[in-house]
Amino acid sequence: MTEQALTQLRDDFREGRATLRIEETPFDFAAHQQFLTDNADSIAAFRQRQAAAFEQEVALWAQEEQNVPLNSEPLHDAPQTEEDAQAVCADMNGNIWKVLVQPGDTVSAGQTLVIVEAMKMELAIAAPQAGTVKRIACQAGRPVSPGDALLWLA
Repeated sequence: MTEQALTQLRDDFREGRATLRIEETPFDFAAHQQFLTDNADSIAAFRQRQAAAFEQEVALWAQEEQNVPLNSEPLHDAPQTEEDAQAVCADMNGNIWKVLVQPGDTVSAGQTLVIVEAMKMELAIAAPQAGTVKRIACQAGRPVSPGDALLWLA
């Protein structure tokens, strides 16, 4: 499976669009043990590559974490409304994990705009309509509550 296909499958699973095929079959433990013995070298090589890739990913997470502000002071005292724009609001308490758009970006309905981390889960906040991002009122690492405006679409 390619990295792109895996990313798509993860996104589909998180959004409830993934289709999983479950088959009932008998499990032959002896055959499985033989498979592990026959493929021990390639399995060990794979596990080494997997561990190295995981360490790389952890290093990237640590680097991203260093760039996230840890205070929870308001970003600014900007008004919570925008003329001729629709607010996209947080659904639940959490912390902004990633802001995937910038002011001026054109987005389609259903496109993920912001990812909120809540209870160790990533929750995608999607565009309710197609439009242009007018203003962003959230920042990675900042807490949000239900109803907080994250950004506005015109």
